[in-house]
Amino acid sequence: MKIIVTGSEGFIGKALCRELRNRGVEVVAIDRVCGTEAADIWHVLKDGGIDAVIHLAAQTSVFNDDREQILSDNIDAFVKVADACTAYGVRLVYASSSTANPCNTTSMYGISKHFDEQYASIYCKNAIGVRLHNVYGPEPRKGTLLNILMNSEKVTLYNGGLNTRCFTYIDDVVEGLIYAIGCGRKLINIANPQICTVKEFAEEVSKHNGVRLDCIGEKRRFDNPCQEVDGSFFCVPLNYTPFSVGITKVFDYAEEER
Repeated sequence: MKIIVTGSEGFIGKALCRELRNRGVEVVAIDRVCGTEAADIWHVLKDGGIDAVIHLAAQTSVFNDDREQILSDNIDAFVKVADACTAYGVRLVYASSSTANPCNTTSMYGISKHFDEQYASIYCKNAIGVRLHNVYGPEPRKGTLLNILMNSEKVTLYNGGLNTRCFTYIDDVVEGLIYAIGCGRKLINIANPQICTVKEFAEEVSKHNGVRLDCIGEKRRFDNPCQEVDGSFFCVPLNYTPFSVGITKVFDYAEEER
């Protein structure tokens, strides 16, 4: 197989490309940091020979308030990718988000992901959206909860640390994205069914590195106390990694890299 991966240098993209290559798949990597843009994907598709596109490139933070940037990268670029896949009859797997679920939408990021789902359902019939839920793993992206917990002596947890999430380990996400290529559904979830609070997740990290936790009652703008999984959509049936096991893997990896 020959698959295009956009956002190939991102946290999920690197792990996905590595696994695809391990399985003998030829990967065409597209990422802004390498000088290639997802919106220009038609230049690759027009030559043929592509079996699928996995579109991961996006602005990824709920707390990003740069609406113009999100419009450009999460909506305008997505439309161009979807239209190109439609024009050339190529399968599209795209990363959506738990925040696309209207009850979870708190900011422009979630709005953009919900738009992508709606656009694909009408204009890109060969697309499948994959709602990802709080992905974590080794070498976490800067600014994420795990990255902050691993690189700080003391971390403030808002809303008393009681926000609930479905922290989903990177290996499970990669497996689910590959599964999605051959899935006949239009929208699916990749979500660890083990719901936990942010405080429980942080306490598990603290067992490994001793990071001190300061729980305060204040709530952050754009934050969502309860991130729900929309059970009306199929959830990829995997043996999901418990967050305690996943965090241990993260620290084991970090130790091996030293």
